[in-house]
Amino acid sequence: MHVDEIWGQVPSDRPLDPVAVHFALDTVRSAKPPVDGPVRVLDLGCGDGRVTAELAGTGARVTGADPSSVALERARAAHPELEFTLTAPDGVLPFADASFDAIVCLNVLQHVADTQKLMSEVRRVHAPAGLLAVAVPFHGVIKNLAVALGSFERHHDPLEPVLRFYTKRSLTELLEQFGFEDVRLETIGGLPLVRETLLARTRRGGP
Repeated sequence: MHVDEIWGQVPSDRPLDPVAVHFALDTVRSAKPPVDGPVRVLDLGCGDGRVTAELAGTGARVTGADPSSVALERARAAHPELEFTLTAPDGVLPFADASFDAIVCLNVLQHVADTQKLMSEVRRVHAPAGLLAVAVPFHGVIKNLAVALGSFERHHDPLEPVLRFYTKRSLTELLEQFGFEDVRLETIGGLPLVRETLLARTRRGGP
């Protein structure tokens, strides 16, 4: 299903995860600004821009980016004062190298077909030592066993737009492979052994 079709079905009043939003806000507040202005933030996969607006409330200069023109129409209508950019379907980001001091990527990576391309671009547009906040659905061992035994077909519906499934180890390895360091993880939502969301905060390493 195309991203515009997906966003055409998303209700405008869907709830945001307050813990994930707080996590993103805390990341932005922890980012080091450039010497000549406010922290530069990319809300990657911004959708309808509601999280983008929350991030802009910190005083940061925030850009929302998404591959869905339908989502961005909503975002621009609701938040005309903010900057929103349409990204290419292949994951190429239309920004110069080292453009952002922090990047927020909430519930995006599980939908990405070419993860290698997108993560390469994320690293490229990140300023050295910039912070990255990621949220994805969590697939721990207990949850995977429960899915396999009781709801495999429903959970892995081939018509659903989810393409990737992350554990703590796989998300950590992905981030480290693209030069991110000091990966810190936590799980939120659901019951203790079957948490719903995996959060990661990390820092761009290397020159």
